[in-house]
Amino acid sequence: MIEKLRIGLFYWVEASDTRSPGEVYTHKLALAAAADKAGLHAYLLAEHQGTPLSIDASPSVLLSAMSQRTQRLRLGALTFCLPWYDAYRFYNEVCMLDQLSGGRLELGVGRGVSPIESQIFGMQNIEHSRERYRETLDVFFAACAGDTLNYGGKHYQYKDVELHVKPVQKPYPPLWFPSSNKDSVEFTARHGYHTAFLGPLRQCKPHFDLYRRIWAEHRADPGRHNGQVAEPFLAKTQHLVIAENDAEAEEIGLRAYDKWASHIHHLTRKLGRPDVHKNDPYSEDSAHRLITGSPRVVVDKLQEMLDVTSANYLLCVFSFGDIAPDHAMRSLALFAREVRPSLTA
Repeated sequence: MIEKLRIGLFYWVEASDTRSPGEVYTHKLALAAAADKAGLHAYLLAEHQGTPLSIDASPSVLLSAMSQRTQRLRLGALTFCLPWYDAYRFYNEVCMLDQLSGGRLELGVGRGVSPIESQIFGMQNIEHSRERYRETLDVFFAACAGDTLNYGGKHYQYKDVELHVKPVQKPYPPLWFPSSNKDSVEFTARHGYHTAFLGPLRQCKPHFDLYRRIWAEHRADPGRHNGQVAEPFLAKTQHLVIAENDAEAEEIGLRAYDKWASHIHHLTRKLGRPDVHKNDPYSEDSAHRLITGSPRVVVDKLQEMLDVTSANYLLCVFSFGDIAPDHAMRSLALFAREVRPSLTA
């Protein structure tokens, strides 16, 4: 696998105590325009429901707006939670987004990590969610393969449904499947999905090493879901605050991280359940660590993170918690100008 470092953005689109949803969306759109101008690779959004962690309950709406404000930046959800969608409408949304963006869609697919959120859509248990996920993906593949949709499953049935829109990218946009579960690596790597790892840094490299080995063994297999992708992305998200001096960056970062952590744990703590992941800004076993500092300091910390994880894709999180839009934009600008040129995979 010939690997070159790619860099994109990742955001949860959180609720704000000080800004309206419209102002939050406007800020995310401004970040997309700035990332496009800076030449970053992609901008990926999370999808969550019923939680202040995410107020983009329909990622396609925000992505379609981004597609009209950018020229080169690739756009996508990480992930679209398939059990929450009607399979036919999902296919059409993907096609429309790829057409609106001129073939720039990155397509993350998943089951949804939160059983609490899945209950909103009537998911009775994990197996029910898995069934809906598999059928929605099967319907999507079948629709992409022809001009008429015929499908008979437990949850979806279609007969002679005409299809008048197709993705620009063939046979469909590049697929992502994020995971920190060893059991899913076999499937993800065998089919060549781009992936993102959620978990402590020390667990990342063994996960990616296993992926690379399985991918190399099966890269020529027929029928791979992501066979159109020559080299898969192995991504790690990173919360980042960059300022002219270290103290200011850390003060901003710690305050924003604390708010973000309260959002990501909101539903489980509301119901008195244990946290799913440990999230601490500096702990070795934190699923999401924080890097702050001046550009020179951030270069060293980020390069160390990339070396430890062996990631070939860096997903920067500049806007999190209730960080001021100006601070997030400054971090992006400093990163593009003074940090990115020094980083390698």
